[in-house]
Amino acid sequence: MSERPSVSSKSKKLVNKDSMEYRLRRERNNIAVRKSRDKAKRRNLETQQKAMQYMSENERLRSKVDQLTQELDTLRGLFRQMPEGGMSHSRP
Repeated sequence: MSERPSVSSKSKKLVNKDSMEYRLRRERNNIAVRKSRDKAKRRNLETQQKAMQYMSENERLRSKVDQLTQELDTLRGLFRQMPEGGMSHSRP
């Protein structure tokens, strides 16, 4: 059997951490990371605000449904109290 030299899945370049190129890449990366995290935080806040708005709207609509249901029940009760002859209208 022959031995194969070990090859890493990612080749790594030797980087001089004191070089200007390295410092510039790190600074650009740090700016990009900060920007990405800020964007994620804003998106999260917007999502939370929308959720609160939807919950508020949902509560308002539930109250409206309750109000209309009570109104419907009242009208049905009044309608049932009407005499039978009062409901029919003769058409010519």
